[in-house]
Amino acid sequence: MKLRATVSILVLAGLFACGKPPKHNVGIVRGGETSADGTGEEGKGPGKGMLTCTNSGRTYKGFGNVELTAARLTEIPMEGDRFRIKPFDALKSDYQRVMGSIPKSLDANAATFAAAPERWYSEPVASAVTLFTTYRVSYEAALTLAGTDAKYASAPTQDSAKAACDSFARQVWNKVPTSEQVASCVKIAVVDTAAESDPKSRWAYALASVLSATGFVAY
Repeated sequence: MKLRATVSILVLAGLFACGKPPKHNVGIVRGGETSADGTGEEGKGPGKGMLTCTNSGRTYKGFGNVELTAARLTEIPMEGDRFRIKPFDALKSDYQRVMGSIPKSLDANAATFAAAPERWYSEPVASAVTLFTTYRVSYEAALTLAGTDAKYASAPTQDSAKAACDSFARQVWNKVPTSEQVASCVKIAVVDTAAESDPKSRWAYALASVLSATGFVAY
């Protein structure tokens, strides 16, 4: 059962992983023509080119007169994934913000999240290990929440899970979840964890799936 729940977590995380690209001055380039409304060349339906960004920021030169922003991306494939994993310190502060406390297992797994020494920065990289560890840490936090909030004392139903998943996702992701994302969370609470005898544990699996999605662990 726990394996099925974990697989559902991965599905939910995937639903959110390929979100819409950041808002820039963009157009869709197709066949040498650009359409700002996203329709591609006139009369030829949706475009399938690249999203291009107007680079209006400052440029900087480093040693050897090398342009430091030369490798900055100015175009990406449509629907491209531009999410970056949150640094360890940011992840800690967000657990505190959302859950009211920092899970003890988070510090114990600092190396997994590329925690850097003071005055250094290390770019976190997503992997199966970080995703699974994130889920375990999130489950700990969610189980603590479920044990202190009376609304999680009863076993989840289709209606109660839908309301809780939608509300929790809005709080955690700072955005309105899609109906598909809410449905995935509800399935974990109602179907995938049905064999669990402890209602709090069932709720924890569902809430942990929201905390493990890129809406929380990435930006």
